[in-house]
Amino acid sequence: MNMHEGMNNGIEPKPEYTRKSFTSNLENADGNFESFSIRLDKDGKPPLIVFEDIDKTLLHLEPTYKEIRKAMWPEAVSKDGIEEVGRVHLAGFRLGTMWRELYRMHAIYNLGKTEWKNPDKYEEEFLAVGKDGENIDEPNDPLHIECDKLLEKFDDIAASTVEKQAKENPNFFDEAKIQPIYKLNALYKRLGVVIVGMTANPKKFANALCKYAGLGESFIDCATDTDVPGKKEYKMQYLIKQLEAKGIKIPYDKILIIGDSPLGDVGSGSKFQKLEKEEHPEVRTKGIVINGNEEDLIVAINKLKETTDMEINAIDVNQVPIDKHGNPDLTQKGRDKFYTEINTLK
Repeated sequence: MNMHEGMNNGIEPKPEYTRKSFTSNLENADGNFESFSIRLDKDGKPPLIVFEDIDKTLLHLEPTYKEIRKAMWPEAVSKDGIEEVGRVHLAGFRLGTMWRELYRMHAIYNLGKTEWKNPDKYEEEFLAVGKDGENIDEPNDPLHIECDKLLEKFDDIAASTVEKQAKENPNFFDEAKIQPIYKLNALYKRLGVVIVGMTANPKKFANALCKYAGLGESFIDCATDTDVPGKKEYKMQYLIKQLEAKGIKIPYDKILIIGDSPLGDVGSGSKFQKLEKEEHPEVRTKGIVINGNEEDLIVAINKLKETTDMEINAIDVNQVPIDKHGNPDLTQKGRDKFYTEINTLK
């Protein structure tokens, strides 16, 4: 298969392979669990494993977050307005975990640390080595335990918000879908590729999104901050163990990461390679950045090429052509309009 070569991680048709069925761990809106026909090549491994972010990769979740913020920080919204609280909250998304994000919001709006509206200052003064929040991701850390209460509250509010929005408007999450990536997932599914999700959100929230936004039709599993209190390279390790428990052998040299953040999502592949290199010297990851702006991509490339040979490319979903039926057209013919091949990092 040479359509989207690089985009499909160079998967080529092979004359001999088998198919085997595996069941998703994620519930669909109808209460069932999707069955996947996974292709197994001569070595007994799938041709590719795809790790995907959710927010801004598969779904535009800002309308959902807006309602979550109103319930989570009502006094701040009343005082500063929903747009300002949203701006502050969104700026913290790049911090990597919910404990980091939620403590920052708590400190800003309950402890008067308004200078931490600048996430760089928050990282420098709180998360850096030797600072109070250095170990906030560690389960036994007192601040982690304190933030678990905030996380549980956020999770309950977020999951109920998703369910409410889906039931009030059955088309709500169809309208939130980033359709070209859903189309790409449908292609991968037909090819027998393994797709899993990973998100820096808690489990109830993520499961509700998988249920009502149809992600369970693509994902065999999804790792959340509830599952793994750490960044996405650790979620990748967790998901691999889940896949192995199902009997799926891992092709460590054929791993693709798709996400909107060049460093936080796609860049986790570089860190994952370091974690696995000793046990699996064949490990190799590639990445696709969704709607990454040129400046972010340049920064990511400059940082990543110092430590890895990871290849990163980009998709601008806003430039994906629409066919006569109103569907995203991901064929080779229009690929140059939306897919940018970036030189392999050396």
